[in-house]
Amino acid sequence: MTARLLPLLLVAALAACGGKSADDFRGEAQSALDAGDAAKALQLADEGLKAVGSDKAMAWRLHQVRLEALARSTKGAEVAAQLETLSAEYAAQTTAALYRSLADKARAAGDNTGAIDILAAGDKKFPEDPNFKKAIEDLKSSGVSPEEVEKLKALGYL
Repeated sequence: MTARLLPLLLVAALAACGGKSADDFRGEAQSALDAGDAAKALQLADEGLKAVGSDKAMAWRLHQVRLEALARSTKGAEVAAQLETLSAEYAAQTTAALYRSLADKARAAGDNTGAIDILAAGDKKFPEDPNFKKAIEDLKSSGVSPEEVEKLKALGYL
């Protein structure tokens, strides 16, 4: 009886997620991101995370796509919050380079405030890394809005 039930459960699980694996969702999300459709990439990454099960490595790959999609969607503050949350489970993967890369993507999307949030979170997590302060200085010197100046002041960078 159990031998018959397992294939049925597998079919039901695949049907629930449209027959796609977490890796299928990751590939489609990355393709959407590469095509400039961050909203679609975010949706697909979220669907993949629901389908991932216990595969921690695949979950991280989906989180990476999701973080980049958020950064490109001018949601830098959410990226900073997600990085803080994810760093508990994925300490080795949430590197200083990842913070800086995501801040660059937020900045390229026109989200200087979000880039500041990500850089400040990285500076807090990696206080020994001088690259965060340099990136914040570069951001300040490139011209920031009055709101961004206030944010930098509140964070102690001005």
